[in-house]
Amino acid sequence: MSGRVDLLLIANNFPPVRGGSAAVYANLARCAAPRIMVLAPSVSYADGLPLIGWREFDRLAAFPVARLSLLRTVMRAHRGGLGKAGLMARDLAIRLRLVWCLTRVILRERPRAVCIGELLASGWILRLLGAVPGLRTLVYVHGEEITTADGYDSDRRRCRRALRAADGVVVVSRFTQAMVVSLLGETAAAKVRLIENGVDRARFVPGAKRADLEAQYGLAGCFVFVSVCRLLEKKGIDHALRAFATLDDAGCRFLVVGAGPYEAALRALAGELGVAGLVCFAGEVATADLADHYRLGDVFVMPNRALANGDTEGFGLVFLEANGCGVPVIAGRDGGSTDAVRDGVNGLVVDGASVPAITAAMRLLRADGALRDRLRAGGLAVAAGAGWEARAADFLAFGVGDDAAGGAAGGGLRG
Repeated sequence: MSGRVDLLLIANNFPPVRGGSAAVYANLARCAAPRIMVLAPSVSYADGLPLIGWREFDRLAAFPVARLSLLRTVMRAHRGGLGKAGLMARDLAIRLRLVWCLTRVILRERPRAVCIGELLASGWILRLLGAVPGLRTLVYVHGEEITTADGYDSDRRRCRRALRAADGVVVVSRFTQAMVVSLLGETAAAKVRLIENGVDRARFVPGAKRADLEAQYGLAGCFVFVSVCRLLEKKGIDHALRAFATLDDAGCRFLVVGAGPYEAALRALAGELGVAGLVCFAGEVATADLADHYRLGDVFVMPNRALANGDTEGFGLVFLEANGCGVPVIAGRDGGSTDAVRDGVNGLVVDGASVPAITAAMRLLRADGALRDRLRAGGLAVAAGAGWEARAADFLAFGVGDDAAGGAAGGGLRG
């Protein structure tokens, strides 16, 4: 049966929300248009307020977007029976609205496949849609959702049930692939497809440093280390600051782009280390200015590490974006970042838990211009081969059950 779209993507994190997974889904949809449709929320899970700019984003998108206020319950601490009962009632109401919306969309658009982008919160949808004849179900797994300790699913039973209910599982790195197979067993490996994250090759390209931004941040004439990420402990910006403080180089600056719950701790740490005047926290920047902020850097630094609760980097989309802008990178070796960064090719890979190792990498790239040039060239080559177009084609082929692509787009750096 021929439908209007081939694949429906259900994404809790989607623009105008910022972040890695939101960028992944937006780029896949952009390159898969018009064969894909997206179902996303219009309300922020962070503060419960309407997302600023979602109507404008949807109006300009080359693919159809349907919105509900929420696709899952906003999880907050509840005390007492009334609090739990209220949470259950809200969750039921959201699920009923979502089922009604899915029914209408599936009957109208007749997609051949549905993919969910949030494993635990949306896993029940896989079991529900599994009863629809001829409809293939997928789940997109980034990594931290199956490695991070979670009291809601401490024994991983819910995670396994959701993964088993899916006809196919998309993973973004070899690290995530190994985690999924360890949960499901080797017999399930055949339904797991590696599709590494890509980069928007038209947007993240080399260019001159913008003089107005250099003046705004006080970076003119300086050697700049730059980080672009959501400010979380696992990103390793705290250890990067500790390493930066030991460089003893008045000509260096550290630009931190992004926001998140760890920001206050990072600002306090910069003060404690005596480098507050050399570190600029830019906060979140406009999407149109993001590539220009990467280009302000001479070296990109995000020495990610695994935390005690298992939280870690699933891939590290920002490494490819920095490479595309012609900036060599320093990455941690935990999680899936080594799928994005090959040591000595497009950056340096270090132990993100070791401040001395991070310091050594920063000192080396500060001092060795020839090495920076070699890694810059390697990064540009990696970014050139990691376009989202091929990733989206592989995603669609896997989604609709046509494996003619054979995973060609998922080979990534080692393909």
